[in-house]
Amino acid sequence: MMIEEFLKRIEEVGFTVTKSPENQLLIGLDCCPQWRIFLYDIDDEKLFPVFYYRQKRIEEVTDLHAIVPTVLTAITKSRGISSFRFLGEHNDFSGIEDELYGMYWFPAQPLNERIRKNSKRDFESFFRILMELYMFHMYQGNILGAVGYCPDDFSFDSPELNIWKNKIRGFIGEDESYVANFRMNPDWLFFRSFSSEFSIFKSTHIAGLLKQLAINNDNSEIINGVVSNVEVINEIRTTIPFKDEKYAKNLVAALGDTSKIEVISQENQLVFISDHHVVIKYSNCGLESVSEEKELIRLRQLKEISLLFGDQKFEWNIIDRQASGEFEDLVLELLNREPWVFSVRKVAPTNQGDNGRDLICEYNMLHNENRVSRGTESVQLGKMIVQCKTNLKHSKKSSISKSDVDMANTIFDYRPDGYMLVVNTQITRDLTEMLERQRDRKEQNTIVWWNAFDVEDRLRKNPDILARYRHLVNYA
Repeated sequence: MMIEEFLKRIEEVGFTVTKSPENQLLIGLDCCPQWRIFLYDIDDEKLFPVFYYRQKRIEEVTDLHAIVPTVLTAITKSRGISSFRFLGEHNDFSGIEDELYGMYWFPAQPLNERIRKNSKRDFESFFRILMELYMFHMYQGNILGAVGYCPDDFSFDSPELNIWKNKIRGFIGEDESYVANFRMNPDWLFFRSFSSEFSIFKSTHIAGLLKQLAINNDNSEIINGVVSNVEVINEIRTTIPFKDEKYAKNLVAALGDTSKIEVISQENQLVFISDHHVVIKYSNCGLESVSEEKELIRLRQLKEISLLFGDQKFEWNIIDRQASGEFEDLVLELLNREPWVFSVRKVAPTNQGDNGRDLICEYNMLHNENRVSRGTESVQLGKMIVQCKTNLKHSKKSSISKSDVDMANTIFDYRPDGYMLVVNTQITRDLTEMLERQRDRKEQNTIVWWNAFDVEDRLRKNPDILARYRHLVNYA
């Protein structure tokens, strides 16, 4: 089996592998118990990989939990191997808003946060990520700027730290909560404010290393967007929002650092690097952000449409109820490719009633979160009802309206954790407002909807699915 060959391969490198009674695989390094990698056995087809970093020391270690995974993953992303989604573990014991008890991260693109058991390519991609971690731990002292012959030191108070952190507080506002410290061996100043959605540390050594990686990244292509730039490196697409870049530049300028800024983007954080500082800005900059920016670019310039999408438009050919049922099958396949979805199934055959539930989806309710409480699992399984609505090809209607969707009764009857609407056309303003109101009530963990553009965009990324449903939709 492919999994057995993979495990043998990483054990030969130096990783240890243990299996829990729940059939969960734990991968680690005997010398470094702070690094833990979990492989959750989701079903017969997929494994769910989770990385976790937790240092056990007497002093507060929020700085280590923020900096070490960030530096490791920034190096990995700069090489075009993987992007990552981060989930901080809150320190409930101390009750301090800005402390990190540990850090989870998940390999997002190109793995899509899962490993297909029959995919040699997926296992090879995951192996490359593990090798980046292995090399990082081998040369961690050189990377972070620590030496074995000097003791380390930690404090919340020093003249240099106080001057530096007070400048940051002057920039973000005196009322914002924060934690700050200095550390020696490795040497840095550190500041984190969860409410202001950033961390920053001053380390000329680390900043210089990361900046060179960002500058020398020949595989990276930048497309100038409307509210953000789109970065494409190998199979990885992320955005760099202009507002976040401006924020980082202004922040380091307030510290007297006016050097040029480089950036390494992830799924939900951006790493801005000057000559002396590294700013970790929490931001939505993954595939969802890319999709939004692509739509803005599409509306702005035909040339950029050609670059990102191709010139051809789609034409839908849903002519009867049977074709509408096949549209549900198409949506099911697309959902199975989403990183936040674990499984999805049809409720009933097309010719039988489904009581408003076309598809039932099991998904990760924490996928869009930035942190969890200590002791809370990094994955929280939820159930989502998915309703699929179509306009037949010869219908006079050009959109799905509020009267076409029985969302309220469906939610009331089944009390799902999430609700999703997928259409093959557009939705009216009234229906959009109804969905937004339901989302704002926060009665469900997730309210999401896809219109024709969202479906078509995913078909472009998954041509194998498009090939199977060309009788329903194809390039015009």
